[in-house]
Amino acid sequence: FNLACLRRRAEKTKMRLCSAARRSITLAALVERIPVLTPPVPVWKSESEEIGHTMADALCKVYPEKFTAAEEGPDRKQARLKLKALVEKEGSREGKGDRTADERSLARKLSCRLYLLLRIDGEWQLPQTQWASERGAGESGASAREEVAVAVAARCGEELQLHWMGNAPIAHLATADTPATFFWRLQHFGGAVHPTAEVEDYGWLTKEELAERLGAGELSQLVVEMCGPFD
Repeated sequence: FNLACLRRRAEKTKMRLCSAARRSITLAALVERIPVLTPPVPVWKSESEEIGHTMADALCKVYPEKFTAAEEGPDRKQARLKLKALVEKEGSREGKGDRTADERSLARKLSCRLYLLLRIDGEWQLPQTQWASERGAGESGASAREEVAVAVAARCGEELQLHWMGNAPIAHLATADTPATFFWRLQHFGGAVHPTAEVEDYGWLTKEELAERLGAGELSQLVVEMCGPFD
């Protein structure tokens, strides 16, 4: 019984895919930049760690200072101060993009995941393209995944280096008024966006900023779910 049920379900799924393949569908890419820094430590955790350090200090053995202290020469002092200044400069949780309010910069929101969004014809959208197929390949003979890669390169430049998070789409959205949209997840690991003339603007946005630009609706809700429970 279970096998027969699974076969019927598989046949229905195949029929839906064939039906969708006979009309134009949209292929979209959710391009993600992973966090550069670890998220800030929660208050409860920092308080717990502070209590642990206090207890450890109270129980540890303290040796006389003459056995532990050492004179600091001028060279060692200079090296220590230089290292301290470098850590304060490079170890900031605020990137250049945060200081200049530049949403195009990858150096912003360093402890958050960012997602690439393009503005084309006055509308914010994910990198995407139309794909018409009857036998599993577009007009150029390329697969859906290959068409997504071509669309991203055509709008964002070929310098962008991306890693595919799986071979299959992570989600799809079908409404009565618009063609079905299939989404692939890609992870940025190098290169910068060089937008073409049709791209009016772009930004690396947090999940909340992404939902705000896409506006209210099923697409915005689905994209937020695809981003996951991460900050």
